[in-house]
Amino acid sequence: MLRLTLAQARANAARYVASGSAILIAVAFVVATLVLGSTTSASVTNSLAGQYRTSAVVVDGLADAGQAAETAERVAAVPGVRAVTVDGQAPVKVAAAGHGKLFGTVTSLAEAPDLRWQRLAEGRFPAASGEIAVGSDSGLSLGDTVAVTVRGARADEGTEAGTGTATVVGEIDLAGSAERLGGVAVYTTADQLRAWSGDVATHEIRASGDGDPRELRDSVAAALGPDVVVRTGAEQAQAASASYLGDTDTIRNVLLAFAAVAVVVAGLVIANTFAVLLAARTRELALLRCVGATARQIRRSTRIEAVAVGVAASAAGVLAGIGLAWAVTRAAIAFDAPVPLDTLAVTPTAVLAGLAVGIIVTYLAAVAPARAATRVSPLAALAPVEAAAEPATTSRARLFAGLAGLVAGAGVLGFGVYAEQVMIACAGGIVTALGVVVLGRTIVPPMVAAVGRVPARLVGPLGELAVGNALRNPRRTTATATALLVGVTVTATMVVGIATVGAAAPRALDEQFPVDVSVDADVAGGLPANLEPRIRDIDLVTAAAPLLGADVVAGDGTRLAVLGVDRVDSGATLRIPLALPAAGEISLSPEQARVLGTAAGDTLDVENAGVRRSLSVVTGQEGQPALVDRVDALALAAVPQSLWIRLADGLSDRDLVAAQNEITSVAEEFAPTAEVGGAVSMRAAIDSVLDVLLVVVIGLLSVAVLIALIGVGNTMALSVIERRRESGLLRSLGVTRSGLRSVLICEAVLVAVVASALGVVLGSVLGVAGTASVFGLDSLDPGSVPWLQLALIVLVGGVAGVIAAAAPARSAARATPVEALAV
Repeated sequence: MLRLTLAQARANAARYVASGSAILIAVAFVVATLVLGSTTSASVTNSLAGQYRTSAVVVDGLADAGQAAETAERVAAVPGVRAVTVDGQAPVKVAAAGHGKLFGTVTSLAEAPDLRWQRLAEGRFPAASGEIAVGSDSGLSLGDTVAVTVRGARADEGTEAGTGTATVVGEIDLAGSAERLGGVAVYTTADQLRAWSGDVATHEIRASGDGDPRELRDSVAAALGPDVVVRTGAEQAQAASASYLGDTDTIRNVLLAFAAVAVVVAGLVIANTFAVLLAARTRELALLRCVGATARQIRRSTRIEAVAVGVAASAAGVLAGIGLAWAVTRAAIAFDAPVPLDTLAVTPTAVLAGLAVGIIVTYLAAVAPARAATRVSPLAALAPVEAAAEPATTSRARLFAGLAGLVAGAGVLGFGVYAEQVMIACAGGIVTALGVVVLGRTIVPPMVAAVGRVPARLVGPLGELAVGNALRNPRRTTATATALLVGVTVTATMVVGIATVGAAAPRALDEQFPVDVSVDADVAGGLPANLEPRIRDIDLVTAAAPLLGADVVAGDGTRLAVLGVDRVDSGATLRIPLALPAAGEISLSPEQARVLGTAAGDTLDVENAGVRRSLSVVTGQEGQPALVDRVDALALAAVPQSLWIRLADGLSDRDLVAAQNEITSVAEEFAPTAEVGGAVSMRAAIDSVLDVLLVVVIGLLSVAVLIALIGVGNTMALSVIERRRESGLLRSLGVTRSGLRSVLICEAVLVAVVASALGVVLGSVLGVAGTASVFGLDSLDPGSVPWLQLALIVLVGGVAGVIAAAAPARSAARATPVEALAV
């Protein structure tokens, strides 16, 4: 039986091409995602390992220069240590004519040649004070004179720590190095770094040595004691790469979630393919039963065929996934991507996961068709090859399960939106989508019939015939539509979700952060008085308002932090209107009013430093701090606590980041312990996430459409085989070849358009609900729904139907009526 099964697989190899292609693409997606994740990690680690490659031991986290020098002497005294260097590093701002302000890090160069990892691309290494080398991507040229400011450095009396001028004498080759990810890279001598940085630099000790690095690490650790972190060079490279790869796992998991969708779509295509393929082999299977094959042997034979297809397609998918990952790394290098991807890391996990996914999905997809194949009666060998028409009705169990899932899912989804709980809404969305899939046989055929009225009127009898063919086999039609439905639903959900989040997030951020940038003191002394004018002098700043802060006793003894504002100055910095109080008023959020047991119009007594004020309560925005007028704050002994800053409108992302960096630099100079926050950094983070998700969605749409296209084409090809006699009869009755092609293409387009439209509707609901569950219904903007993109998705579905049906339609039209009727 095994030899017969393998022979059947070889004989039907052409029919398995579509199934194999679907699983190949799904496996390639999974493998490429895993390989790119490990490649990113390995590439960044290897690029960072360059500075640790000749380092046997690294001592990290030494902030004090004196402690670092003393520790270096103790390391040098350890037997086996050959050379020692102290690497200092500090945040730096570089200002150069024609280049504006550049932000990055300044690092000291090792004096020992075997510990100096930097490679010169041009010029020479700095050898004296006032000389620097810069990274190859800085845009600076040899001979440029720049102003260097170490951010956060404090100038002592009689010194010039923190700032100075320098000449660029060298350029360091940073190609393929993660050092480029930290902004402009500046290198100078250790003495010059100490002169600029004061006590803000962090220090790292690197040592070269002889013998096993792990044994030397243990010897150094024993000499320094338990309070110091000692690693080998390889271990330090791994630890350093973790700071660059904090979000890699998140992005990889998102990609794997979308790969899972591709696998589900592929599984539906494969199950449909096997079902239709076995239906086309009804006579063959019946003849096997006639000559003595048992039902168990038929099932086993079918499953063996599925495993054979799964193994071959999965192996090809693994190779394709590795090739795709390699192509991405080559493209990243060609376009000088900021993340180095020069080390292709193919892990055993990626290969085994790809093989397991492909084989298991193929096997599971063939279980139901294999069971159906055993129901073939030997008498079916005498039946014609055409598949009989199926009833359009749905079993009561399926109908009940689908309705229950749809109603329960919609209820949970609605509750998640009402409660603004995204995880609850997500669970409800999944159950709702499953309910729609289960009810597919009830929903899709009527929609095909309704949509088919248009081509039936335009094309005439041939259009009516196309609609009838789609309705004659509702199982096959629904299975084909479901494959495309799942992919389009997820794609539409992400497209709508990203668009609505993009519109709702800034509004939500404005409510949470009503100002673009804020500077808040974290010490009792507050902010220095000279910080505000320096902030106002920054080019992109349009308004700045100081706020006075105090902790007062309110009402019955509750401690309350209040901020004193000037209605004119503070109002100029706000992105949304807040209830700024006048003299004698206090503006409280609804939550603060509930805690204090007061309401609008009531009088609230507040006290601080022996001074009591009776203030009239006004209702403010949810989440805002307690606000009082500046005059009242001064009376309550408030001190400068915060600074609200508004930036110019219409700035690019690059300008926003530059403005925030400059504000941070000034704040670190005048108030080193102050915290810089606000909406700008949050908006930049959200924009970055949305950009990544948009790229992922485009990839998902491509994969889903491609797999679904294969499924539609495969079903059409097999239906052509089933209906060859029917096609021959139509030809003998006068239908031309072009007319027969039109029937088949029209049928495929109907199914594809219905599936795409249903997926867009369901995805739009889920996308809007997801945004509402995060930001609330009030934040939704109906105008942000990308109607044009959704219409394009439906159009792409229709075009996919045309492409998928083109080859099968040409094959059906090529056969003469006599040949078709002879089957």
